[in-house]
Amino acid sequence: MRSDTQRRKLRRQAGTVLLFGLAASLAHAAPPRWSVPRDARIEHLEAGMQKGFEDNYMKEHCGDFTLTAEETLTYLRSATTITEQEVHDRVDWLPCVVRGTLVSGKGTQRKEVPFEISATLAAHVFEPGKPLAYLFCEGACEAKMNAIIEKHLRQEQK
Repeated sequence: MRSDTQRRKLRRQAGTVLLFGLAASLAHAAPPRWSVPRDARIEHLEAGMQKGFEDNYMKEHCGDFTLTAEETLTYLRSATTITEQEVHDRVDWLPCVVRGTLVSGKGTQRKEVPFEISATLAAHVFEPGKPLAYLFCEGACEAKMNAIIEKHLRQEQK
């Protein structure tokens, strides 16, 4: 039989292991789920500088990054959600953004979700009542979006 001291020591060790396990699972928690409703449309779309960076030295280069409403929907439907940790580890962010509102539903069912898409093809989605969602475009999404951006650049050169 174990003494009270041994039992307390075992409980403390088990608690420590549980805390470490919980911390590890939170660090690797899945990103918030994100999907674009079928009836979604884009409103208030504009290209420019991220708020707070309007006087950034990159401003003169940001005119090259624009998306139409249809192209923005393509991005929002193709990009995948990533965790905040992945954002810090993998994503570069430029203050050149396309921002707007993803709108779905009508009347009392109307839902508005603001977003910002950086020229690096990373995005923030500010869905009310939910944690900030981070999107990243790679693979097939990146190929689609790069083709769109190239098309815009060719049109500007004409």
